[in-house]
Amino acid sequence: MYLSPLAKEKQRLSSPINVNKERQAMNANQIIGHPLSGLHNQNAHLKKPVIFEVPKSEHLNPATGFANCVVTRVGSKNLYHFSHQVGGTETVSMIGNKLIQILPSTLNNRFHHQETSRTSNYHIFDAERGGMNAKLSKKSGHYIGKLRHDKDKPAGCYTLYNASREKQEMAAFVYDIPSLTQQIKEGQPPRKMQAIVPKSSTATSGKENSTRSSINYQAANANRLIEHLHNGTWKHQKLVALQTKPPKFHEGQYRLNFSGRVHTASVKNMQLEDEQGEVLLQFGKVDEERFHLDYKAPFTAFSAFGAALCQFDM
Repeated sequence: MYLSPLAKEKQRLSSPINVNKERQAMNANQIIGHPLSGLHNQNAHLKKPVIFEVPKSEHLNPATGFANCVVTRVGSKNLYHFSHQVGGTETVSMIGNKLIQILPSTLNNRFHHQETSRTSNYHIFDAERGGMNAKLSKKSGHYIGKLRHDKDKPAGCYTLYNASREKQEMAAFVYDIPSLTQQIKEGQPPRKMQAIVPKSSTATSGKENSTRSSINYQAANANRLIEHLHNGTWKHQKLVALQTKPPKFHEGQYRLNFSGRVHTASVKNMQLEDEQGEVLLQFGKVDEERFHLDYKAPFTAFSAFGAALCQFDM
């Protein structure tokens, strides 16, 4: 008996096996999420935030409550592109360039050679100022700061600096890395990160300054941000401390609700929440090279990009 293609598809979907498969896929999609329908239409009127300023109401997508962004991993070139999703367009605003440093350590007498350790820095550039093909050099006019893996701190400590002569600290990120024994006994747990950022409504790139942002950031940098975080003194400064939201373990997997912004399970997926439990930044995998990054105050585009780069480095 001849069946049209449409009839064949209806017959396939009505099969009990395929019905179960469709239901399973639907349940998985409800947990993992698809892109919000009409996202580009809903943010068509939005303005793009300035790199060193916290987003305002005109920058936040009403459907998500965040400034919506994309971080793209560019092949094997150690390059990362940051773009805002505004009005259906994605224009690259910042470029992160990963640099690996080989640092000398102690002399190994047994093998008669010097041991080395590897650490990484990410130099960050203003793509709108320098263009996509400009040389990625600290001496260039579009270098705006760096994310530094602190070699003088315990493993998993990162500090984000601007390009000013004072190298002001714009944010810091600290990972709780389980011991090897704990990993063997309990398996690889979800990543745990703490973050600390200034409350300032604006920040300074070192190229442009303002009295208000300068005062706030000088107060924040009386000591290192990581020390404020470890000592608990951030509460007495103009600082905000955040931590990763613990995922729920469900049906053999750790899960977070990204409201449709994250498609793929990944160890890099995370949400940062404040003491009141409000999620102020979320980052998650869309496909092999694209990751959605959403943020709101007190994060700026610069500090949010720094948090994402940490996840790539761990």
